[in-house]
Amino acid sequence: MYKQLGIACAALALFACSEQPSTQAAKTEAQAPASDNALGQYKTQATSLLANIREHKSAIDLEQESANLVATSRDLLADFVTKYPQCKDYLDALDKAADIIPTLPLEEIESGYHEDGKLPEYSDPVCYHAKDLLVHPATVQAIAKLGFTEKTHYEDAELEIVEVIAHFGQVEMALK
Repeated sequence: MYKQLGIACAALALFACSEQPSTQAAKTEAQAPASDNALGQYKTQATSLLANIREHKSAIDLEQESANLVATSRDLLADFVTKYPQCKDYLDALDKAADIIPTLPLEEIESGYHEDGKLPEYSDPVCYHAKDLLVHPATVQAIAKLGFTEKTHYEDAELEIVEVIAHFGQVEMALK
């Protein structure tokens, strides 16, 4: 039941945030586009991570795989800031915290980074979607550090990656 509720909440959040990039953001399209290779790499890694979570791979493997996805997200965020400079402060603050997020308690990750409690305000909804490309795999990394000791940990990790794949679609549209 919690899994279904989580999926429903994630879908609702994505629909609520699926606004088109602002006019100001669209004006910056002439700037350097994101690397299609980086987008493809992120999508491939996220899809692989989701499959491996569903197969209940080892915590060590999932921790490494989610760390790799975090690293790829950091490259995408740099491309994203080039096209959407209004997201710079928001995404730079996130990038500075990227190495510590997986070491934090899950509740602190939720309040500080999922809910933006430790991040500056953003002016464009497109910034929020980009942020989640890092936060969700970092959350899976934190869950994996716990060792998947509870049955719900795999379900929680799965929901994180299902949600990030949906956010990725928004980011991919914004960068093309």
